Parts: sequence; structure tokens; C-alpha cells
Amino acid sequence: DSVARHVADTLASGHGANDPELVRVLCEGAVKLKDEFAFDHGPDGAYKLLQPLGSSVPRCVMMGPAVGAEILRRLQAKLAGRVEFVEGTVERIDFSEARAVVLATGGWCGRYEFSTNPKCLKGDGIRLAEALGAATVDMDQVQYEPTAALEPPVLRGIPVITTMLFEGATFRNRNGEEFLTDKTVNKDELSKAIFREVAAGRGVRGGVWYDATQVARELLTTKYAPLVKRYADAGVDITREWMLVAPAPHTSLGGLKIDTACRVLDRAGAPIPGLFAAGEVTGGLHGLNRLGGNAGTETLVFGKIAGESAAEFAKEG
Repeated sequence: DSVARHVADTLASGHGANDPELVRVLCEGAVKLKDEFAFDHGPDGAYKLLQPLGSSVPRCVMMGPAVGAEILRRLQAKLAGRVEFVEGTVERIDFSEARAVVLATGGWCGRYEFSTNPKCLKGDGIRLAEALGAATVDMDQVQYEPTAALEPPVLRGIPVITTMLFEGATFRNRNGEEFLTDKTVNKDELSKAIFREVAAGRGVRGGVWYDATQVARELLTTKYAPLVKRYADAGVDITREWMLVAPAPHTSLGGLKIDTACRVLDRAGAPIPGLFAAGEVTGGLHGLNRLGGNAGTETLVFGKIAGESAAEFAKEG
């Protein structure tokens, strides 16, 4: 792997519609994350790697069973007593004054009836910035997660990890037939393949079967232990039973237009003083399709840039 290869995979996945400068910043910044976080290593000292959809090589590193939760825990511990954490504000409005603001409010796929997102994610941050004259980009682009759980009801909408495709998992239609010939395709192509199968009358209650029973049991119970437990708690043994999945809106690829310093740009292309953004509230990075693994990477790389840029702006005042 290399920065150049990561760039090439990201641009290919986005069908060339990505902002190349944002892609460069992402891929160069991804390498530096290894110096900031203790990612998981195997007995041989090498990183434990997963190969996400669209990646030409295994590239995703992990940090325990839930990377995001672990990072938040570490950040809260590091910042305890130095900053104020305010929780439970989704359904109320608070007013504060600040020289610099970082918008990190996520995307808007929660607007869909069936999606992988919490219902509260409806694009509020984008609306706030637009009221200040912010420009948006690619607002008509949405990425579907090809493997969102349809059943059982308690798991409906929760994504099922696709890296198992490189471990022996496969897809089956209502006749039990495999229909995915190329397991290296991107998320958008995989979603289209599933939609075609359903449209041809070979689907199962609007979806298809995701068969992980061919994955070595040892792998399932170690590398994919959280998935096994999630389904087991719902009464499904995925080491023996197939999972019913369907594509669901997963990532809103469009959002606020930013520069490489995470400054939010207005409709004339100039930075809005004091306003910064990072993560899924922004657009332009992923083009027409996000490369697997780049979501978490984006939040860490651009989250740091946005924080540093906002702090510098506030100090200058």
C-alpha cells in the first residue's frame, strides 16, 4: 500500500468526481494517524488489516470492536476538566457565542424511512451554514450501504460488514444461487447488483441473503465477534444461518463546500470567517461513491485539521 495507491483507489471509487486536493489531504493524513492511535496488531507485530470494498489491498485498521466509541472515550478522558461537554441537546436549542465554530453534525440520510442512520441526522448543520451564505456541493449524491439488515426487526437498518466477502462470504438469491462474481467492486456497484436481483424477481422480501457460513468459524468468532454477538442476541446464529440484507441510504456524499483548511466557503468561493466543518456535513471528498474505510478516516483527518484551523483563527482574534 502507499499514499499514491490510496489516492488512486479513492478517485476510482468516486468515478473521478472527487475534489483532488481534499483526496490528497485525506490520504496523506491517514498515514499520520498511526502515530496518534494504538491500532490493533497481530502476534507478528503487523497491523490487523481488513480489505474494504473498492480497496485494491487490505487497508483498514481497527482499535478494538468499536473504533469510534474508543476514540471518543479517549478524547473525553484527555479533555476532562478542560472543556465542557453538553449532552442531550438534540431536541432543544442552545445559544452560545464563539469566535470560531466547527460544524461536525453529520449527514442527512436520517431523512429516509429505511437507512443506516439515526433519524436525527437530517442535515441541520448544512441548513445552519446555508443561512450564512455557505455553498454546497454534490447534494444529489447518496451512497447506499449494500448490506443493511432487513430482518430481524430489532436489527433493521444496521449495516453488516462487507469485508467478510474477502474471507469467503457470498450473496445468494431466493433460489440459493450465488450471483456476485466480482467481490472487489465498490459499494455502489454491489448495491446495483442486489437491486437488479430483486427487480428480476429473485429477491427475498425486498433483499437477498448474505451468507457468512463459508467464513472460517475461528475468524467469525474473533475478527467478527461483535457481529456474531449482535445477531446471536437477536436469535440468529450467522455461523449456520444466512442474513437477510438490502441496500439502504448510508452516506450523504454532498454537503458544505470546504477548502483544505476545513474553512466553509461561501457561494463566491471565499471563506466564511470563523466557520469550519469536518466529516459528513461536508461534500466534495468522495465524489460519486465513497471508498470503503474512508468514512472513519475522514472524521479523524479533517476533524483534526478543522480543530487546529478553528483554534488558530480564534487566537488571531
